Order: sequence, then structure tokens, then C-alpha cells
Amino acid sequence: MSKPLIDVPKEKLQQVRMDMFRKVQREKRRKKRIVSVACISMLCLSLLFSIRVSPTIASQVAKIPGFQAIVTAIAIDKGIKDIVDHEYYEEINVTQSRKGLALTLQGVIADNLGFVLFYDADASFDISKLNLEKVQLFQGAEEIECGCTFTMNASNQTYISSSVKYSFLKPIAYTSKDFKAVFHFQDEEKGNIVISLPFSLKNEIAKEKIFTANRTIDVNGQKFTITQIRRSPLKVALDIEVAKDNTMQLLALDDVAIMTESGERRESIRNDISADGNIRDGKFTLYLQSNYFDDPASLTVMIGAVQAVPKGEDFIEVDFGTKEILTKPTYFKGDISIVQQSVAVKMKKNNEGKLLMLSDAIKEDGTPLEFKSLTISRDEQYVVETSQFEEYNGKAKLYLNYYPNPIGENIEVNIPLQ
Repeated sequence: MSKPLIDVPKEKLQQVRMDMFRKVQREKRRKKRIVSVACISMLCLSLLFSIRVSPTIASQVAKIPGFQAIVTAIAIDKGIKDIVDHEYYEEINVTQSRKGLALTLQGVIADNLGFVLFYDADASFDISKLNLEKVQLFQGAEEIECGCTFTMNASNQTYISSSVKYSFLKPIAYTSKDFKAVFHFQDEEKGNIVISLPFSLKNEIAKEKIFTANRTIDVNGQKFTITQIRRSPLKVALDIEVAKDNTMQLLALDDVAIMTESGERRESIRNDISADGNIRDGKFTLYLQSNYFDDPASLTVMIGAVQAVPKGEDFIEVDFGTKEILTKPTYFKGDISIVQQSVAVKMKKNNEGKLLMLSDAIKEDGTPLEFKSLTISRDEQYVVETSQFEEYNGKAKLYLNYYPNPIGENIEVNIPLQ
């Protein structure tokens, strides 16, 4: 056997192997699947010790059963790294099985703004075509309204280690710490597989730290105000209000980050909901990686660019009946075409890789035109966004949710927190 490529303490490696082997024995796996699980453990250890984490974090993560998913989370989110380092992660380790699929809820991170569930799925069948369609979250008997994102790695055909992230539409009150996650899978051969995992939280829920900022930023006469900075273990929320008398329609704030006086930088959260609210309504929230466990005297909010276009010129007007482009902004440089209920826009690639996202549309009578789907295609020079809408033969306005037209760049605002 060749010498390992990573320097891992032998006793820790042996313990991980033994834990995984006992788990394999309990679930009566076949020998060929034992090899698969062992490989996952080795890959996970390799990732753990290849990312730049402190020995304290490494030792904490190594204690977590089925820690592959949380190691991946640590690699892309500094806030998760802090959570593990401060032992805020709560181990659950509850398993339920149905139709040959065993689902284990390994652990939870919970705060007032959201949840992250870390889970493993082991199957007695090929799950490369198993799709996770939705995951409901209940507090007691009541379902919680929330936005949910999840990823699934089916490269290994009998084992998945992943996570589900919830962003609450309003801060949750922990009147009860009894919860239930209901996973809805769909498999081509086995059909629907629904698995319920009840669990109870034991740890004290960290209180949100709220700071009144009220810092107005003027970008070439266009104003917006950072009203609050709210920090929880999972994320930092920037609450923003846009001035009603602006002459331009703000579309987006690009590359937003925060930095402490020590130079610690936190950026947008990858693979998660990064914003809430509608910038067109004048109030919205941006979410960044958390620095909850730090207590800086101030934060510097950094904005890479502010994208805006003239008010009244922030939409494309089309006629689905005649397939005509009725109006488009004078600054708009893309090619537009209509095929049945779809509008295709061809644009030159920009360095940021941002999309126009023509999902907000209004019919001629002022009622919403239902958005169905978005298809993206790219080549070396161009990107084509094809937005499909409900069956409709009249005129409609399609509003731009993004357009590369910076009115200000590299903005920094220092906000005291103490």
C-alpha cells in the first residue's frame, strides 16, 4: 500500500475507519459498498486537512458523524467554520428508512434567521437518478414558511452526504424546540419516497445582534440607506432602503462584503439565498457570511458596483400575439426574439457572469404574467437567456432585474457597532 498523501494522525484515522466500519456492519452492507464508504471517509479527511482550518476546528469536525457535508460547508463559508469552532453545531443522529433508503439527520445549525440540516442517505439500490424534490420543516404541528435550498451529490451511487438550508421569511420564535423535517424524494423505479425525521433541539438558541446603522450612501445623486445590520450565527443581514425620489432605478449592488478592523472579510453566501425583498419596492435585505462570534468595534461595508438604469426605461415591452418587440431601452444592447410563450435575449458575455433575469412581467391590464422557467445557453462570446411565461397572447412588460450599467464602483462605508 502506498504512503498516504496527507499527514493525518494515525489514531484519528483509525478511529474514523472503525466508526465507519461499525456503521457498515449495523446496516448490513455488502462488501463492495464497504469499499465505497471507506473511500468517502478518506476523501473527506483529505478535504478537511487540505483546507486551511485551525487544529481546534479540525478536531471538532472529526467528532461529527457523517461529517462530509459539513466539511464542504466549512470550505465555502467562514461563518460555518466559526460555528464549528465555537461548538454551536448540534448533533442529532436520527435515522429513518423507507423503500430501501435510509436517511440520517446528522446535525443541525439553528438560529433566528434560518436552519441548516446536515444529512446522509444510504440506499440498497442505485440512487444516481434519485431526486430530492422538497423538504418541509415543521415546528410542532405547524409548517414553517421559509425559502429552502438544497444540493445533492449522486456521484456515488449508493451514498449521499449533503445539506438543506432554510431562510425564514420572518424571524422564528422558538416557543417549541420540537421539529420535523419531511424529505420528498422521487425515483424513476421506486416512485415517491417520503421520509419524516423528527428531532428536538437542546442547545440554547443564539440571540440575533441588531445594530442601527442609518448610513445613507449617495452614488451620483442616487441614494440608499443601510438601516440595520443584523448578525446571527448563520448570516449577516444588511437591511437597505432606497430613496423614493431617485431618478434612476437601482437594480443591484454587486460584490457586497463586510470587513472588520482586523481585516477579516465576509462575502455573499454561496449556494444559498443571498437576498430578500424587492429592490423595486424600496426595501430589501442582503445576506453575507456570518462573523457572529466576533465583536468588532466597527464594520466596513464594501460594494463593488451599483447597477442602475433610468426610471421608466427598466423594461422590455413585447406582444406575444404578434411576436413583436414593441419597445426596449435605448441603452439596451441585446438581441431579443419571441418564440411562442418564450422571450430569448442574446447578450455579449460580461465578466461578472450576471443574468438579466426577466422573471417579473406585467400584462397590459396590470396583472402579473406568470413566469414558468429560465433556460441559459452559452458559447465563447454570447449568453442567451430564454424566459418562458404562461399562455398569453397580449402585450406585456418584462422588467430587468439586472443590467450591467454601473453608476458607482468600489464604495466603502464604515459603520460603528459599539
